[in-house]
Amino acid sequence: MPISIDKKFILIVITLTIVLVVSSTFIGSWSVTTTRDRMSSSSQGKVFVMYAASLLKIFENTLGPSFHNETGYTYEGEGRGSVQVANMILDGLRTPDVFVSAGTIPIMKLINSTNDKPPLAQWLVKFASAEMVIAYSPTSHYYTDLEKARIGETPWHKVLSKQGLKFGRTDPELDPKGYYMILTAKLSNIYYNDSTIKQRILGDDRNPKQLFPEETLKTTLESGQLDAVAAYKHEAISRGLPYISLPAEINLAHPTFSDFYKRASYTLGNGQAVFGEPVYFSITIPKSVKNLNGAVSFLKFLLSSNGERILKTQGLNYLKPLIEGDIEKVPASIGNILEPIKQKS
Repeated sequence: MPISIDKKFILIVITLTIVLVVSSTFIGSWSVTTTRDRMSSSSQGKVFVMYAASLLKIFENTLGPSFHNETGYTYEGEGRGSVQVANMILDGLRTPDVFVSAGTIPIMKLINSTNDKPPLAQWLVKFASAEMVIAYSPTSHYYTDLEKARIGETPWHKVLSKQGLKFGRTDPELDPKGYYMILTAKLSNIYYNDSTIKQRILGDDRNPKQLFPEETLKTTLESGQLDAVAAYKHEAISRGLPYISLPAEINLAHPTFSDFYKRASYTLGNGQAVFGEPVYFSITIPKSVKNLNGAVSFLKFLLSSNGERILKTQGLNYLKPLIEGDIEKVPASIGNILEPIKQKS
């Protein structure tokens, strides 16, 4: 029996209603699921990273946000002089999940046990090297002279020795770059066969007129209070500062000259002698770790192709990771990416 027009209209209305209800339910369910997934991704937990303050721009502006976007972990960073970071960890003032240091000595302070303090780290991984340079202010009264030094027309050490030029560096007792600059100056005495260079540029090892906290040294330069500072090449690049490159024999960047670098040394206040060596950046997961999974995820990201790309574009020399210390204590979850290194150790 044929269906009347009215009945057809009613069937169409009922069908459309069912479709709308089902679609609304699906969309609502999809929306809830998507929101739940997003919340899960953003609530992986916080990863607290303490790092050498020379990495501040790289970590805060690029690497930290990229790590968060890729993994969902909340990145929290704090940059200070690496020796200072090590001391803060030893004194219980900070409990980071990850420690990234300029040089290996600060992390070795945590690894080497003492009578009253147990080891707070057991291994480290070297992942990049740095180069010592002299960064300077574009607004400096000595800008023309500094530019001549940059292009090689005037010896850099003669410009830094000029009366009135304000030179800044970090405290060698708190930051590796502080003692690296002293080593560079001592090597300059040898390289240029001039025993007066170090004294003319730096004065005393801890000349109070030149010492500034690592985390504020570059901003002090940029504000015009200093004419030039001791810096790593990647710092100058990341901050857009002009810089003077130093000879390979004194810039602490080339393993080829390791034997020559060793000819200079600096003795820390605790009596430990620091000899010249290539500047390696290293990373560890201290025993203070609270978010082990997050710490491992950060280490993996740093050593990944994305991490390598970020470091290289910011002026660091990326290394094939090298591990030191108690290899057996490295978390099993990162053992696979370090296995080739273990075999070569």
